[in-house]
Amino acid sequence: MPKPMNAIASQTQADQRLARLEAVQSIVLDISRRSAHCRDLHAFFKDVHAAIGRIMCANSFYIALLDESAKGIRFVYRTDEKEASPDPAKVFPLQTEDESPTAWVIRRGERLCITIDEITSRNAKGRRWGSGAHAEHWIGMPLVGNDGSAFGAIVVQGYTPGFRYTDEDIALFELMSKHVADAVERVQFEARLEHAIAERTRVLEHEVAERRHAEQLQRALYEISALSVRDIDLDTFYAELHRILGELLYARNIAIMLYYNDEHDLVGFPYFVDEKDSDLPANYRRPAGHGLTGFVLRTRMPQRIDQERFQALQDAGVLHHVLGSVDFTAWIGAPMIHQGKVLGVIILQSYDPAIGYDDRDLSLLTFVADHIAAALSRKQADDALRAAHSFLAQGNEALQAKNRQLEMTLNHLGIAQGELVRQEKMASLGALVAGIAHEVNTPLGICTTAVSLLAEEMKRLRQALPEGQLADDNMQAFFNSSDELLRVLASNTQRASGLIRSFKQVAVDQSSHDVRDIALAEYIEDVLKSLRPKFKRTGHTIEVSCDPKIHLRSIPGALSQVITNLVINSITHAFDGIDEGHIRIDVKSDDARVTIKYQDDGSGMAPAALRRLFEPFYTTKRGQGGSGLGANIVYNLVTTKLGGTINVDSPRGKGLRYIIRLPLELAPLAS
Repeated sequence: MPKPMNAIASQTQADQRLARLEAVQSIVLDISRRSAHCRDLHAFFKDVHAAIGRIMCANSFYIALLDESAKGIRFVYRTDEKEASPDPAKVFPLQTEDESPTAWVIRRGERLCITIDEITSRNAKGRRWGSGAHAEHWIGMPLVGNDGSAFGAIVVQGYTPGFRYTDEDIALFELMSKHVADAVERVQFEARLEHAIAERTRVLEHEVAERRHAEQLQRALYEISALSVRDIDLDTFYAELHRILGELLYARNIAIMLYYNDEHDLVGFPYFVDEKDSDLPANYRRPAGHGLTGFVLRTRMPQRIDQERFQALQDAGVLHHVLGSVDFTAWIGAPMIHQGKVLGVIILQSYDPAIGYDDRDLSLLTFVADHIAAALSRKQADDALRAAHSFLAQGNEALQAKNRQLEMTLNHLGIAQGELVRQEKMASLGALVAGIAHEVNTPLGICTTAVSLLAEEMKRLRQALPEGQLADDNMQAFFNSSDELLRVLASNTQRASGLIRSFKQVAVDQSSHDVRDIALAEYIEDVLKSLRPKFKRTGHTIEVSCDPKIHLRSIPGALSQVITNLVINSITHAFDGIDEGHIRIDVKSDDARVTIKYQDDGSGMAPAALRRLFEPFYTTKRGQGGSGLGANIVYNLVTTKLGGTINVDSPRGKGLRYIIRLPLELAPLAS
């Protein structure tokens, strides 16, 4: 039985739709594959256009990309039935949303579908939208990047009267736009990356070239400086200069002119190498004149002269009676100036039209000429000194012997002074140990007594327990006694522990040169605790004013030694014959330094003695145990180890006052 016509038509439509879906699937897969491996955007756009044309009307199709650097858009791909395609490299201004549908899509990042009726209605209201021929149906999709912003638009349009794209066409076109956006963004990213890599490579190559040039220049300057101290004659000196300059500049033709600043105003050429002119005699002299070298001498400025400028200077009368070959291509000369005095001129020239000199070459020659002037001055001075040394050789032998004897004596004195300083420090540490041992003995003795009493109480308790004589009152009395003894034990063990801890820290610091962070108020208190045995049984007092927030990064051992020596000096010297002396230590800080003011109200010092206070071995207690190194050690520790300064004065009737200034952060050199 034959099928009805409706069934046949439905089957045909289904077959057509299936065929289109298969074609769409194939096209989408192909475009997806091409976008993933896209390298040439124009070829990719052409393939996309061809693919879209197989599934919908795409005779008029274009892709516009935003050019942020030029603040406009470029139509990178366009084919149109009615209009010519613009230059893909040309940048068009990005119009407002009300002026262009393409701008509307890019600025809003949304798709736009408009018909000829909508465009006509808009234009009738005086709001012309776009330019050129109007399409029957216009579809624009934004090209959106990974950051969600639109960077372009893809557009398809038809001009056939009554033509409309279906919803399915619009959906497929939107899908294609996403693949195009992915491909464009990836290629643009790779292009930016390649450009960045190329630019970075260019910069690195330039940096490497500059570094090599700098290294070459540094090596040349080092060699020039080394020439001045080598035991070589001047001819060899000039030849070596020529060799070194030849590594930096074209120096086939070179002249070194020296200016003899005497009554005749003469110049000489101790070194002269030229392709065309013969060598000059070593004793050749002539007036400076008005030639090229005379021009540099008069101006005291480096000069770069080519044939054009040479002729201009001659026409102006600046140059005349120029000696030697003047058919050079380029000539540069730089004055050799040392300490404001012109020693001469160094000249390079080229006869080769392919080789010239630029301003950078002149700057380099000028820079090198300054170093050559310094080296030449040192060389001349060194040669004169060698001659003087040779003249004084006989007297030098006896003088050297005397110097060796003096050096040996100084070495012996240095060794003796170092040993005395070490003995002074060990004596200070030994006194500290003895004092701390005596100080700790008191709390430990109390602890021993408390332990004995507690043991006795325990013994009584054990005896009363079996006999049944342990009453509540007895038990409570035991507990009360035990609590009191334990408090005594805790208090005295903590006291002993604190003394030992302070002694340990100070003793370790005095034998160490390590730099560490110091809480200044706490550390001064620790040092004074270790010194307490020295003034415990005297009427002397010490008052400290220091902000607990002040921290110092320095060598604590050196600081401890300074404070210890100052206190010992006050007790030993300032308070001799005084029953109740007072020491005050004031500490203040600013952004960079700490100021420690140490003052006692002792007997003070006379001006003559005060001037010698920091001298080694100076003491007012000679023969009474004074070594004369206490104040000298303080001075050396403050100025060398601690990187600070120390000043002392003795106001009449107010004892001694030291002002010590230390950096908050000890520099590595000081440590």
